[in-house]
Amino acid sequence: MGLIKNFRGMRVAILHTPDRNRQIIADTLSKLGLSPTVIDPQGGSVDVESLLRSSDLLFFDADAPELSASFVSGCEFPIPTVAVLGLETPSRLERTLLLQPSALIHKPVRATGIYTAVFFAINQYRQNSALKAKLTDLETRHSSRRFVIKAVLKLIDQYGVDDDEAYRILRRESMQRRLTVEEFAIRFLAAGSRIHAVGKRRA
Repeated sequence: MGLIKNFRGMRVAILHTPDRNRQIIADTLSKLGLSPTVIDPQGGSVDVESLLRSSDLLFFDADAPELSASFVSGCEFPIPTVAVLGLETPSRLERTLLLQPSALIHKPVRATGIYTAVFFAINQYRQNSALKAKLTDLETRHSSRRFVIKAVLKLIDQYGVDDDEAYRILRRESMQRRLTVEEFAIRFLAAGSRIHAVGKRRA
């Protein structure tokens, strides 16, 4: 997976109290070619779901307790996030850690660290998402292995072949249907004797 280095045109939401830190973030993002939208978390209720759907990246003020609380009660972030943190107290750090930001910048914010934060946030998020997807696939395959074993035993019983030949049949039939071996095994077992395409055929 290649790294993303050009972020021009990306939509960035800045959920931060109005101060010099927020202004530096917005100005620097604009100079980098991104499209920042500034939102004051104290200006009223924030529609978090709508905000995340309309953005590619989120900077949020980790020092705003009411903001962090609204995020914690929601789902996992569907976009990369950058926490903007000022106070390094244990409770503040713990609350920020629970939000699992993709990157972190410290107050007072400096323009020189913002591109780095964007770079790490977006690429780290992509790598973590790819890893989670791979782990989910592995877990699914692992839980489905018992169906493969059952299907192999059924083929052995039906066609009088050994286990290697039974697995070859299973694999060949799954490839013909463009399914994984695990997916085909589940369908084969569910259909029972109604599947006639499976047989003792050698390539």
